[in-house]
Amino acid sequence: MLRTLSVALYMTLVACCSAAVFSSQLQASEAVTIEWTDLMPEEDLKALQQMPEVQHDYSQPSPFDDNYQGDDPAAQQWQQILKSAKVVEKYNNTKIRVPGFIVPLEFDSEQNVTSFFLVPYFGACIHVPPPPPNQMIFVSGAKNLKADMIYSPFWISGTLTTDVMTHDLGQAAYSLKADSVEEYTY
Repeated sequence: MLRTLSVALYMTLVACCSAAVFSSQLQASEAVTIEWTDLMPEEDLKALQQMPEVQHDYSQPSPFDDNYQGDDPAAQQWQQILKSAKVVEKYNNTKIRVPGFIVPLEFDSEQNVTSFFLVPYFGACIHVPPPPPNQMIFVSGAKNLKADMIYSPFWISGTLTTDVMTHDLGQAAYSLKADSVEEYTY
């Protein structure tokens, strides 16, 4: 009887340990849902939040112009934020899920989008200037994403890295290998 109890206790212990290991592996493979501000280092986000209100004085050079040469400290800070490629290292090699809009870069022979920039708002890089590099993600490996679907937001899931990708339309401080592309729902 003692032997039976010992074997039962051993089997229970093995089962519990196996369940704990399986559970931690399962949790590690799940994607973490993030927001775009999560991809901004704390100092960039703090600087952005402390920016003064935009003044619409069109008689003065605008700090939003690429060739702005003014000496306004707030404008200089704004220019630094717009060009920031600083990343949040804790997300490197992490499975994430993030919503955004697609800016197509490459297509296959059937006009499916295969790689793109994921951006936080519609029209970025095409109708308005691109966001800062740390607010753009280069995505590869997309499947069954038709070119006419780019006007809708999507949830993109995959492994995020801090690999920089530069294209004529902009520069991304992050890259992601897509596991799934789903139409955005809220």
